[in-house]
Amino acid sequence: MRLTFRFKLFVVSLTVVSALIAAVLWAGWAALLRQEQDRLDARLCQEARRVAHGAQPDESVQRLAADMAAKLHLRSPEQLMLLQRFPDGRSGMQSGEWPADFPLKESGLQHNAGDAAQRDVIGQQEQCSLQYWQWQQKSWRLALLPGDEAYGFVAVDMADTGAELKEAVRQQLPPVVGLALLLTGLGAWLLAGLALRPVNRLRESMRSLTPRDLGQRLSDAGADAEFAELIATYNHMLERLEVSFHQASRFSGDAAHELRTPLTILRGQLEHILSQTSDSARQAELAEILDQVGKLNGITRRLLLLSRADAGQLPLHPEWLDLSALLDDLISDARMLANCSQLEASIPRQLKLYADGVLLQQLLNNLISNAVRYCRQDGWIRIRAEQTDTDLLIRFSNQCLPVSAAERARFFERFYRASNAAGHADGSGLGLSLALEIARAHHGSLRLTDTPDDEISLELRLPLVQSDAVAGR
Repeated sequence: MRLTFRFKLFVVSLTVVSALIAAVLWAGWAALLRQEQDRLDARLCQEARRVAHGAQPDESVQRLAADMAAKLHLRSPEQLMLLQRFPDGRSGMQSGEWPADFPLKESGLQHNAGDAAQRDVIGQQEQCSLQYWQWQQKSWRLALLPGDEAYGFVAVDMADTGAELKEAVRQQLPPVVGLALLLTGLGAWLLAGLALRPVNRLRESMRSLTPRDLGQRLSDAGADAEFAELIATYNHMLERLEVSFHQASRFSGDAAHELRTPLTILRGQLEHILSQTSDSARQAELAEILDQVGKLNGITRRLLLLSRADAGQLPLHPEWLDLSALLDDLISDARMLANCSQLEASIPRQLKLYADGVLLQQLLNNLISNAVRYCRQDGWIRIRAEQTDTDLLIRFSNQCLPVSAAERARFFERFYRASNAAGHADGSGLGLSLALEIARAHHGSLRLTDTPDDEISLELRLPLVQSDAVAGR
């Protein structure tokens, strides 16, 4: 399946914006974590100062630890360890199980903290040292702050650091991201549609283009520079196409018009010579030449009608016609010429149509003659007519030698004759083309329907004209 350019543009826009949203969210999350880490470090230094300057009885240490855990947003005091150490080696307040190999010598801790961050959070005389410490397969954040009489140690388990922030983000992020993606998708789709609006306008103009409307031009008012250039190129192409088409149309029309007079004179002279000749062999030759002149005259007449149809100047003289009677007469003539096994016709009575009688008769005669000419000897011809609320529908079907799909696609090309028409020298390849133009001139349609290879079916649809439209003519 071929994807539309709008869909591709939508996917690319959505992908780019989604990537930008992901980058912004990642950067924002990293910034939040850094901010949370900074707040944690500041709190640890403040709590280390409380430990260094505090003098609490043993029973109050647990309450102090619980208070610190609450301020640090820990789930339980077990995730916190604090220690007060005096310079002479004595220990003051202590909470948690400090390891036996922990470097309790304050100078040793400071020397071993090569990556420690020095924070001046208390004052110029008190520097807080921070570092990460691995113990019991856990990552701890350790703060040391020297006091006037003792050192304060505070260590916190990093497993739940920022847990509150992470939980809040986990709850709020999915709906926010979902809404952002929805709005992004809607915006990308609208943006793709807006970007393709000039292209769609150009497409609709191309779709509505007919040989009779080659004079139309697109306006570039309000168009962007790129699309204004595209519209200018399109209008220039239309101008060249219009000139070429009118030149070709005038040539075929002028040529057909100029040929009519000499062909008429030639036909008259041949008929006069034929009437003055008593030699039967000579008469046969002249009759053959006269027949060919008649065919050439018919081709000229069709070319003239086609050139007028191309120029939108096919003259119409509409009148109310008894379509049932007209079809009956044409079918009666076809029965005498048909070499098929059977010719079936189903024509309802009192079919009325407001149309040009001469052109409509030529249209129907071309379709019936085509069915008769190319019907198999053991085949059949079926002609069915029916009337709907708005149209007259006539189907012309016949059995024939197999016709390929490639040949069917060229049925209405001028001067084209299918391979199974090789044995019919009287055809010119203009009958169906002219029939199509006459149907279009009556605002109708003529199309080749889907059938098996050994069957041809043409569907003619002509619109009915209501009585109020007739009265207005």
